[in-house]
Amino acid sequence: MQQPPNQGTPQPQWQPLPPQQQYSQYPPQPQYYQQPPQPQYQPPSQPPAPKARPPKKSFLWVWIIAALIIGIAIGYAAHVPGAQSTSPTTSVATVQATSQPTQAPTHAAITPTPTHALKWTTFQTFNGSGSKHTATFTAPADWKILWTCNPTSFAIPYNVIIEVDNASDGSTLDLPVNTTCKAGNTSDSSEEHQGGSVFLNVTSEGDWTIQVQELK
Repeated sequence: MQQPPNQGTPQPQWQPLPPQQQYSQYPPQPQYYQQPPQPQYQPPSQPPAPKARPPKKSFLWVWIIAALIIGIAIGYAAHVPGAQSTSPTTSVATVQATSQPTQAPTHAAITPTPTHALKWTTFQTFNGSGSKHTATFTAPADWKILWTCNPTSFAIPYNVIIEVDNASDGSTLDLPVNTTCKAGNTSDSSEEHQGGSVFLNVTSEGDWTIQVQELK
């Protein structure tokens, strides 16, 4: 069964809304002050470089020639006799030389010390016949042996042998003489260079004489 329309209650009436103001998506940006364009700086133009001056001519050689001429003139004037007589500097120097004579320094005379000339001096003499040993003696660092023999002391030429032996142990230090005594060979000498306590060992068949010398 249909219901009758409700006539007692009024229905509201809808009014259309006024048109809304449309906004953009972003809010408006504020406006800033813009500076006017600045003029560009241009460096000042450089003045043109000065032109190089031509080098001045050197007159050094002129001065050198002038100095040489002056030096020659002075030297010539110094050697002229007239110039020396008129020069006041020369006369003053002459007066000073005559008024103050220089004396030669005196030195004490040095008397040279007389030097003693060394010579060979005999300090030992040994005589014998046949083979023998001499007595022990002290020889200096530099000494000499002088020997002589007599060829007529034996029927034929004979030996003359002289050894220098060490007195402490009898060892041979040197053999300075080893010869034959005969006519034309009857003497000689030998210099020794080892000192100390020594004796001479003589081997011979005839007569002999030995002198031991040192420098004094």
